[in-house]
Amino acid sequence: MQQIKNYGSFLQAFSLKRIIEGLGHTCEFINIIPGEQLENNKVGKFYKVKLLVHRLLGWDFVSRCFYIFKYQKRFSKEFIPYLGVYEGVNESHYDAVVIGSDEVFNCTQKTWFGFSRQLFGEGINADNLITYAASFGSTDKDALDRFGISEIVANLLKKINKLSVRDINSFVTIEKLTGLKADMHLDPVFIFNYNDFMPQSKIDENYLLVYTYPGRINEKHEISAIRSFAEKHGMKIISMGHYFSWVDRTVIPTPFEVLAYFRDADYVVTDTFHGSVMSIKYNKSFCTIVRSMNSNKLTYLLGQFGLTDRIVHNMTDVQVIMDKPINYDKINRIISDEAQRSIEYLRNNL
Repeated sequence: MQQIKNYGSFLQAFSLKRIIEGLGHTCEFINIIPGEQLENNKVGKFYKVKLLVHRLLGWDFVSRCFYIFKYQKRFSKEFIPYLGVYEGVNESHYDAVVIGSDEVFNCTQKTWFGFSRQLFGEGINADNLITYAASFGSTDKDALDRFGISEIVANLLKKINKLSVRDINSFVTIEKLTGLKADMHLDPVFIFNYNDFMPQSKIDENYLLVYTYPGRINEKHEISAIRSFAEKHGMKIISMGHYFSWVDRTVIPTPFEVLAYFRDADYVVTDTFHGSVMSIKYNKSFCTIVRSMNSNKLTYLLGQFGLTDRIVHNMTDVQVIMDKPINYDKINRIISDEAQRSIEYLRNNL
């Protein structure tokens, strides 16, 4: 578990840990050991500084500083310690190690940890090694070939005892590399019941929730369409975790309060995987802007539930998409069935 300061990352890690513990196991996290920086994809020593400067620049510099500092501080001091992720290398021996979930296999993306072979099982001290709902993200066989690491990845995958992925691109990539057919399972956020952790009181106001990351949903036509829709329906716009000058309010809640904001929202606009997951989980009217960086897993997710009509191809369609009802009775049955299948996979392979 890398120390990613991200609500979706927290919630899926928390869920998977709790599900495994519910099966009678003790569970803890192993931190990522950074790997090599692939050619033409290297992250320099000042990468994080440059990223921070980019996020701070603007006429609203003071507000950006305030919310970035608050978000980073809460994750560092409260959320990550609560989750049980600690700095340093963990070299303990384990009966079993689960790799996942999410983009643990997205090794051709530009990240501070680079191509970490550990995420494919190398050097992990365990009797049994499996994956759960892992994803290659935007990486595919062609990308691995371009970076010259297809054979390395294939050999590492073959040593894993049981493979589980969350999207068709990951399934196909593994099959092309190894000839193996991975199982496919739901994101842990779908499976876990958070009722005992969430605030029980309702957020008593009408609002449209925007769930995105810094630097996204910043085009004028996107902002205009969202604001017009909210104004037409007499709603405030609330952004979660990250400040945007065009929203009415930014909140930095706990991860479990995040779920309450989804539960009580009138509408949701997102361009993230977990924003879509939480919208579906809490049966919201939502729309999703799909980006090239998350197209593989996000398009598959929405297709899995018959919700590709929630994808925004043109921002002028936001009103039409939001007004279209969703048959959540059918979707909730799918989630229930898939949750049981996912838990059985973990039960049988741990």
